[in-house]
Amino acid sequence: MSKKIIILLLSLAGVTLAGAGCVQFTGSAQGPMGMFMSADKAETWQQKNTLVTAQGVKSLSGAKVYKIFTDPSDPKALYMGTRGQGLFYSYDSGETWNASAFLANKYIYALSVDPNDKCTIFASDGPNIYKTNDCQRTWKLVFNEARPEQRLVALANDYKDSKIVYAAEIGGDIFRSQDGGASWRLIKNFNFELRHLAVDPFDSRRLYAASYTQGLYRSDDAGTTWESSSIGFENYSGSMSFYRLIFNPVQKDNLFWISKYGILRSNDGGGTWSEIKLLTPPGSVNIYAFAVNPQNLAEMYYTGTILGDRNQNLRSTLYKSVDGGVNWVTKKLPTNTIPVDLLVSKDGGKNIFLGFTTL
Repeated sequence: MSKKIIILLLSLAGVTLAGAGCVQFTGSAQGPMGMFMSADKAETWQQKNTLVTAQGVKSLSGAKVYKIFTDPSDPKALYMGTRGQGLFYSYDSGETWNASAFLANKYIYALSVDPNDKCTIFASDGPNIYKTNDCQRTWKLVFNEARPEQRLVALANDYKDSKIVYAAEIGGDIFRSQDGGASWRLIKNFNFELRHLAVDPFDSRRLYAASYTQGLYRSDDAGTTWESSSIGFENYSGSMSFYRLIFNPVQKDNLFWISKYGILRSNDGGGTWSEIKLLTPPGSVNIYAFAVNPQNLAEMYYTGTILGDRNQNLRSTLYKSVDGGVNWVTKKLPTNTIPVDLLVSKDGGKNIFLGFTTL
């Protein structure tokens, strides 16, 4: 069966499933949210918020995006995790979206797609980890956290052995499953708040754990031992306050640490760090979104946001560099809601996706 036929069948299935749940959105007085895409290097933007349901075509312009997740094996597959409105997925680069009925109205904290099987997906709604191995036709519970103060905030698959799955909790616990989620083992407790966990795309035994205020930690033995990768952060005020950890998609040991200070870059897997000079002074804006073009590593984007006393968006701007961060230009954003996640497509680097929310 061809891939196009499979995608069509999945889309039709998604229409049926979407009708089973109640998909409702309340638009923001500040402007549309959801997903936007630029096909011309951030010069112009289009909404990509078409939601296909059993009741007809609807809009995701009221969706509060939490994070954009990708499929390692399919650059056209996108997953939109929202703040209490469920999970939405697209197999055509965001042209159309379907709703996951099982995860309707849930806060989607984390998602990981099996790198060897796009129909196997793990997702967290906070207290639970769910798994599907039939492209979301059915889901099953594979992990439950009984402690009410905890929530599962990160999921990651081993790229070489996709039956190995990692999960991180906000309280500092890291778990590992070696049988595709059937059983789990606690491998580390940091005793401080974690926000992110990632498997190095070039070395599946190397893991990175990002804390909210305690910096970055690295393991080179699949989570057995850990050491700090935050040496030098003390030279950059506010750099311990984490926003994002981004890997260079094509260059080994090259990663970016986005924090309250700004953007730091490492060329040795987090051993040492250097500052990328931005147009915005250190600590002056919240950088919730950052991306590098996988086809042109000198092309970078980040957003700077200033929030009001009630977390409303006072001002957000997109910044673009075509020389590796030496010089930057500003670009106008298509809505005055808050930009929270940025992605440059892997299929040629032509399309830029930007998700928006309100807090």
